[in-house]
Parts: sequence; C-alpha cells; structure tokens
Amino acid sequence: MMSGHQGQKKTKDRILREFWWPGFGAEVTRFCRSCDVCQRTIAKGGVASVPLGKMPIIDTPFDRVAVDLVGPIFPPTERGKRYILTMMDYATRYPEAVPLKDIQAETVAEALVNMFKRVGVPKEILSDLRSQFLSAVMKETCRLLSLKQLVTTAYHPICNGLIEKFNGTLKNMLRHMCAEKPKDWDRYVGPLLFACRVVRQDSLGYSPFELLYGRTVRGPMSILRELMTHEVAEPEVKTTYEYVLDLKDRLQSTCELAQAELQKSQTR
Repeated sequence: MMSGHQGQKKTKDRILREFWWPGFGAEVTRFCRSCDVCQRTIAKGGVASVPLGKMPIIDTPFDRVAVDLVGPIFPPTERGKRYILTMMDYATRYPEAVPLKDIQAETVAEALVNMFKRVGVPKEILSDLRSQFLSAVMKETCRLLSLKQLVTTAYHPICNGLIEKFNGTLKNMLRHMCAEKPKDWDRYVGPLLFACRVVRQDSLGYSPFELLYGRTVRGPMSILRELMTHEVAEPEVKTTYEYVLDLKDRLQSTCELAQAELQKSQTR
C-alpha cells in the first residue's frame, strides 16, 4: 500500500536504498510490467513535447505552494468524501492532500489553514481561477495570514503544472489501490502521500522527506532490511546543540545540491 504502484525507475530507486541482488534491474522491470491493475488503468497515448521556458527556482521550503482541487470522485466514500484538496511546495516538492466532503469556500479555507499548521504559512500561494480560491472568505484568510495570492491564466492549467501533474499521479495511484474497495479511497490517501514523499524526485535528485527534514525517513523497506539482517542500532548520544548544527549543515548542503540538480533538469 505504501509503494503506490509506481513505475520501474522509482521502484528501482526505492529498493536500491536497501537491497541489491544479481539480475535486480531485469527482475524489477518484469515485476512492474506484469502488474495486472497497472495494465488495465494506465493512461493511453501521450502529448508531443514542445520547447519549454525556464521558471524561477524557489530555494526556500514553503515560500511558494501550489494548490488545487480534485473531484468529484465517483463513487463517494462511505464517510461522504468526494473531493481532494492538494498542495505541493515548489522548493522541496513536498505534497499534501486532504479528502473533503464538499468544496465550499469555508471548507477549503479551513483545510488549507490546517495544512499550514503542519508546515508553516507560505509567502505565496498559486491556484487556478476556481471560485473557492477567489472567494471573499479565501481573500480574507490570505489577508489575515499575509499570504500573497497568485492565479493562473484562464483556460491555461499548465501554468500550475506542478500540482496538475501530482493530481494525475495521485488519481492513478488511487485507481490502482482501490480496485477492490472503491468506496474506501480516502483511507489510501495517507499511505500514498508517504510513497510520493519518500521517493527521489528526478528534477531535484532527492526525496521531499530528505529536503524537508534533512534525513532519510524509516519506512517499510528499511524495516524489512533490518528484519532480514538482524541489525541492532546503537543509539548515538549527542547534545542538542550538536544535533542542531549537524541538521543545519546537512539541510544547507542538501538544498544546494538539489538546486543544482533542478537547474540541470531544466536545461535537459
């Protein structure tokens, strides 16, 4: 559940953090290609590539976030959830998502504030021209939080392509995971967000967890390796001051490398 039916490249990247064996690449490729659910639900066709322009690089986490709404999703869950409010940070690609019963302006504003409680209030928020984001309630919320609203061009969703791409990825993963229990899709949002946060981003070269927290989080793959190798981790005693300095240096060097990788990705 916490792997999200992702493709060959990200599956290999996830496994290589903990395991390797002879014939590893070919075996993972065959496993991904043999997934029956993916073959029945993957999007067909594609869009031709066009020349791209360069966007300004946001280097501070949660300085600018992109938000969007997904839905209505059919069938609704047994708890009445029909929509998903999604948010992604431009600097770290850290995703957030919350299932909602409705998309009234008050509901959306309250859900956004709850997200900000976990990650901090950003300086800028980019959204499309939905009435929920342009309502008086949302404008008053942004005024109270000193939050600058940015909107996309009409009928041009590619302006907010970062969150639009994530929405497509999240919906595809939900479709894979909910094939047997379609009315429980809201229960899978949390594990799927973990799957998105733990894998390396092609544009940055690091996972959102590493860029935000400065460390590699312990997930199912790490636990499996520890159980198979019978590892016993010895706690390293550090003072609070040393830990803060180490974390600061690690975050700074990681963000600098991520920005360099992002520039390379833009050029490519």
